[in-house]
Amino acid sequence: MKFSPSPQARHLAIALAASAFLAACGGGSSNDSIQVVATADAFTLAPGQTANLLANDRVDDRPATTTNASFALTSGTPPAGITVSNGTVTVAATAVPGAATLTYRLCDIADAGNCATATAVITVPAPPIVATADSFTLASGASGDVLANDTLGGARATAASVTVSATGTLPTGVTLSAAGLVSVGSTATPGSYSVAYRICQTVAPTNCATATASVTVPSAGSLAGRVVDSATALGIAGVRVSVGSASATTDATGAFNLTGVPPGERVNVVFNASTHAETSRIAAVSGTGTTDVQARMVALGTTAQVDAATGGTVNVPGSTAQVVLPAAGVQRADGSIPTGNITVRVTPIAPASDTAVMPGDFTTLVSGAAAPIESFGALNVTLADSAGAALNLRSGQTATIRIPLSTRSGSPPATVPLFFYNPSTGRWVEEGTATLAGSGTARYYQGTVAHFTTWNADQVYNTVRVTSCVADANGVRIANARISSDGIDYTGTSSAITDASGNFTIPIRRASRAVLVGISGGSLTNSFNAGPYTADTTVTQCLTLGQLGSGVTMKLTWGERPSDLDSYLFLPSGARVSYQGTGSLTAAPFANLDVDDTSSFGPEVVTITRLMVGTYKYAVNNFSGQGSGFIGASGARVELSIPGRSIELFTPPGTGESTSTEWWQLFELDVDAQCNITVRRTGTFANSAPTAAASSTPVYCVRPAS
Repeated sequence: MKFSPSPQARHLAIALAASAFLAACGGGSSNDSIQVVATADAFTLAPGQTANLLANDRVDDRPATTTNASFALTSGTPPAGITVSNGTVTVAATAVPGAATLTYRLCDIADAGNCATATAVITVPAPPIVATADSFTLASGASGDVLANDTLGGARATAASVTVSATGTLPTGVTLSAAGLVSVGSTATPGSYSVAYRICQTVAPTNCATATASVTVPSAGSLAGRVVDSATALGIAGVRVSVGSASATTDATGAFNLTGVPPGERVNVVFNASTHAETSRIAAVSGTGTTDVQARMVALGTTAQVDAATGGTVNVPGSTAQVVLPAAGVQRADGSIPTGNITVRVTPIAPASDTAVMPGDFTTLVSGAAAPIESFGALNVTLADSAGAALNLRSGQTATIRIPLSTRSGSPPATVPLFFYNPSTGRWVEEGTATLAGSGTARYYQGTVAHFTTWNADQVYNTVRVTSCVADANGVRIANARISSDGIDYTGTSSAITDASGNFTIPIRRASRAVLVGISGGSLTNSFNAGPYTADTTVTQCLTLGQLGSGVTMKLTWGERPSDLDSYLFLPSGARVSYQGTGSLTAAPFANLDVDDTSSFGPEVVTITRLMVGTYKYAVNNFSGQGSGFIGASGARVELSIPGRSIELFTPPGTGESTSTEWWQLFELDVDAQCNITVRRTGTFANSAPTAAASSTPVYCVRPAS
């Protein structure tokens, strides 16, 4: 009987035969039919870009992905800044330009033995680097950044992304740092220079660009002078004197010398001391020579501790000056809030007694033009935390201040604008108003302020223009002389410069009186009492410089009481200059009382235009008598100006004045035959005037020709 297999048996037999055949051929896995294909790549990737190495690879004729394939680098290390993860290439901003070749293996995710390999070339191109020409005007001590307008990869180049080097010889005194700062030192010669430089990418030193910086070193001036206490006339040591980045410190006598000052018609010179209120003077600085700058600083009125959280009131003893601080109302420059006690320094400033104690030059800007202002008193306030860091009011917070009235005017306004001093511009800036309060000698202006500096109760006043001229002793006109005015019945100053013909025009307050004086080459002119004028006026008599080496002046100012102090100059010939005999500038005795003030404040000015050989004596008499006030309590001061020297300031002695001592004897001037002057301070109160010399024929000194 013949056997016939079932259909199931036949199928099994076929399967076994097939298996035997595959085994004979070396197969065995059911996934061997899946094909893995890895294709070479070549990418150019800028920093910040990415690429996928799997994009052109396939598994089982499907796109390779992280779900059907595994990825691994088999050779080549990615350079710094390039990362490869699961086939994704990422180029960071720190990647070094260049080409890198990598080899990778791609495998079937279900069968680690089913793989293929390929190479990838990753090219990071050099980013575009651009160096742009620069132009700087840099005084000694200043610097400029050549990278400010240079770019790398479209972004601003920085000291972290590029290095800078000079490609040529640098001018003497000029340096260029690797960070791109071109700096001018004190040895640099004024002039214009070209500084050629190269910038190169830090991570790719061959990726470079070049440019040229034009550097102008302006002519630098220098300042010299002395800083004194406004009340004692004693020099103040340790005062920081600064103009921009240039600074110097006063010595034990208050003297200073500051070099490297950029020239300018209005240079703001700032004076800082721990014992006195900050002040500023405006100076005209040329590129040659030394400019004399004298400063009078007001001693701190009071220093108090106030809790920052609760605020509080600070009063200045013996004054109506006051500051009321709000609770939690102050902050540091970085916006942080202090805790605990803060230090409050408050100093009242009385410009009526001495306009030279006011910061700046009594000007503000109105529609962009300088305008003179009249002061009725000022107050300086500074705040500091326990570590000495400066504080100021927080945004939205205000403080109340009281400014003691200080004016030469007989009718101060009921309300007046408030101005603050901007030490960056050297100008007063209007912000707010204040109201007159109090009575008698205890009047003050009260207002609110949103920040602290020196605040001034001021107003812009109507002016008239006074035109005149400056000439020397021979009548020759003097160009570039500086003219100053000082109000007699108002508290304000102004200034002007003579033109090529020696002419000037200066503003003073309308319908008011002011003293005019000129200075040229360190020599002062006589003083002139101008006004009151209700219209522009021309004065035909020139202000006159004295003979060579003379032009000595004595300027007396004081406070409201006593109403009348008188200047007396006793001459070597026995003559006397005072209100009883004012003298003459152009004839013997060649000394004159230019101004005689009888209604408080002064000034009274005595000028010598030709020097006699012998001894001059200068004294002040309390004409009003002590019943109207003592000299020592009047704020009296005398400025002695001798050509070629710094101004000397004299203030009354602290003791020795009584109801019978109506004279203040200040100094004697010894003059030899060559016009050399020796100053001998006396500084005493006396019952009588200095002893006058015996009457004699004047002998005038003659300065040797230089």
